[in-house]
Amino acid sequence: MPNKLKELFKRFLANSISPEEKKELMGMALETGLQDELKQVIKDAWQQTGEDEDITDAKAEELMQKIFAESSENKTKLTPISKRTGWRSIAAAAAIVTALGTATYYAAIHKSGNPPEIVKTTALSLDVKPPQTNRAIIVMAGGKTVYLDSTVNGILAVQDNMQLIRLDDGQIAYRGSAKELIYNTLTNPRGSKVINMTLSDGSQVWLNAGSSVTYPVTFIGDERKVSVTGEAYFEVAHDIAKPFTVSKGDLQVQVLGTRFNINAYDDEGNARITLLQGSVKVKNGKKEDILQPGQQAQIAAGIKIISDIDVEQAIAWKNGLFVFDRADIRDVMRQLARWYDLDVYYTDDIPKGKFKGEISKDLTLSQVLNGLTTARIHFTMEGGNKITILPE
Repeated sequence: MPNKLKELFKRFLANSISPEEKKELMGMALETGLQDELKQVIKDAWQQTGEDEDITDAKAEELMQKIFAESSENKTKLTPISKRTGWRSIAAAAAIVTALGTATYYAAIHKSGNPPEIVKTTALSLDVKPPQTNRAIIVMAGGKTVYLDSTVNGILAVQDNMQLIRLDDGQIAYRGSAKELIYNTLTNPRGSKVINMTLSDGSQVWLNAGSSVTYPVTFIGDERKVSVTGEAYFEVAHDIAKPFTVSKGDLQVQVLGTRFNINAYDDEGNARITLLQGSVKVKNGKKEDILQPGQQAQIAAGIKIISDIDVEQAIAWKNGLFVFDRADIRDVMRQLARWYDLDVYYTDDIPKGKFKGEISKDLTLSQVLNGLTTARIHFTMEGGNKITILPE
């Protein structure tokens, strides 16, 4: 393992490391048992630059912390830990934080403004891997259940001349034309990979873990209506004669052809609709508003429009990332619970830190939680999926 760590770090400095190797390097950086080896690798890199002054343990430790923590002077980007401009490896080491952060960066913002300490913890006795397969199901009209975790491609079911098929790329799609309005429900449970389905009109929907969408196998009449729970991303096929409506209770999002994300989990404080392309009308009860690209509607008692939204952050879940922006520990754990299928509990004293950054969804639970410990978040785990967050 130490030799592998050295090789990956060497490839990173040479800019010859693959995205998969970057993820592996980050995973090693999070392994508490490799902290000494990582520090030595950094010191060796310093010495190979020909600098007269040796790097101290303190500076190596400080650089290690930069892999996990933001500078207290700038909460939005990483800054070098040294004012030396002659050492290219300092820049490279700062870049490793950025590169690892692009896929997996995790940081905590504390009210004190001080960088978090690296906290030694023991590895989980029973680790939890990220979802390896898709566990989604389709409940068809009449109650029949189709399980989508099979690798078999082709026709999965037939309804009123409509074929439910799995394409070679694993996507679910409908082919044909039904005569009646028949509704099916696609459910993607917690602990399941994101699933993508093409509806009968050519519109596509991606479902996050812990989400579902109810839809007609064929859109009949002058409108297209679906309903969701949880989180979904839509790319709606343009049809000016048939508006496309997504609903969740009193909330309705009406479009003609567009790309947008809807986050409407029951355990979130409010629903959020983020528009990437086109235009949508958002209705909540008797209130309504129009969204333009780059805007987000936050739905609680009313409709609040936020402009200049990072739309890529809104759909990061679809692209294999957790992304946090000043999220509290409950926000973080809600996302982790859906992905790893966890039950999360809290003591009376809930940690108050805020989190900002990205984590790859390819990591094991222990790697993610080790990242949490660098932010002074402590926990206990029982039975493989029950986590209790401890006081600071």
